Amino acid sequence: MIEFLLGAAFYLTVFSVTPGIGTNMQTTAILVMAAAAAYALLTNRVNAVRPSATEIVMYLAGASFVILAVFGDADSVFLSIAFLAAIISISIVSRSISLEVILDICARVALLDIATVIVFDHQQALIALNSGMGGGGGIVRFMPLHFHPDLTGYVFGSSVILMARRALIASRRIERTLMLLGAFIGCVFVLAASARSSIIAMFFASAVAIVLEYGARRFFSNRWVRFGGVSVAVFCALFASRVGPYFANMLELASDSRGVGWNGNGRTDLWARGIFTLFNDPSLFIFGGGFRSSNFEAIGFQTESSYISILLDSGAFLGTAIILVFWYAPIKALRLVPPAGRRSNSLILLASFMTFLIVESTFNRYLLALGNPASLMSLVVLFGLSMQENAASSTVDAPKLFREPQHTFK
Repeated sequence: MIEFLLGAAFYLTVFSVTPGIGTNMQTTAILVMAAAAAYALLTNRVNAVRPSATEIVMYLAGASFVILAVFGDADSVFLSIAFLAAIISISIVSRSISLEVILDICARVALLDIATVIVFDHQQALIALNSGMGGGGGIVRFMPLHFHPDLTGYVFGSSVILMARRALIASRRIERTLMLLGAFIGCVFVLAASARSSIIAMFFASAVAIVLEYGARRFFSNRWVRFGGVSVAVFCALFASRVGPYFANMLELASDSRGVGWNGNGRTDLWARGIFTLFNDPSLFIFGGGFRSSNFEAIGFQTESSYISILLDSGAFLGTAIILVFWYAPIKALRLVPPAGRRSNSLILLASFMTFLIVESTFNRYLLALGNPASLMSLVVLFGLSMQENAASSTVDAPKLFREPQHTFK
């Protein structure tokens, strides 16, 4: 039941920006997460694991948001309480099921998200992909279920890694095939959204996967990698006159507003403005403005970076601690598994997943959030990673700290 409720909470957030139901879906997702935590407590499935540094930092963040919200409006109070309630629920759930099960649930929900988009917005995806052929109408960026194109890249770029991990460790051929197909379609969605920051993040995540997790020598020695590389090279050579212009058009490399000569799509100016805002107000620098105080409605501009948003919301000191918790996560994931066993370990690509999030968050503001699948999943995975690390370093036999679930999310 915990696994089902966790998966349901993840899935509900895919409708978080759908007109008319988005806010209700976000609220329901938090309530379902709380229900999963309550069920874990009532059924005595919560394991005794000492608090981690990640939990302490996130609890401090949630508490500070609630305190600061008292001086704000009713909406900020509600949002801050919802964030703290979600953190408490995630802390309980991450003590009730193992990190491997959490990652499996994430992958299956990611595949379900892909299927949902295909059902509701497949025509828009085809239009967006066809716009790369040109024709004078300009690029059409894919926005499934009313996602912003950058959010599309964030959600489905991270989903690609989650599904690829599950494909690598799946024992059944049908599951491996479905996960690989889902990962491929996720890549198509990222391209259709023209989400260049997500493509950059996927490149860094791939480098971590090949060099540090799977092993470069083992990766390139695989027959399917060599066959795939040769096939792609031949395809590009045969259709070079079409492939190059297609990708250049899809990514708008020659655009006046988004091309390679543009100033980071205007982001660098916004980053500078955000940093100035932080240092210009001593109380904001020390304490922050509270949860979502960095929104456009509050400060008059978009920060276009999760890290600047976190600093404005939480202050320089607590905000830096939150950022470091995320930045340290890939290292933590690598340390959990001996180098010789990473290729076959169930935590493979976890470091790559966290790398994607921290690189992507340089350009977008979704890292510390609850209202989309990738952000909610990343928080649960982050807590699960801390539980796993504490369990591994405990004097208690680590595998016995987490019981295998009686029912898994299908």
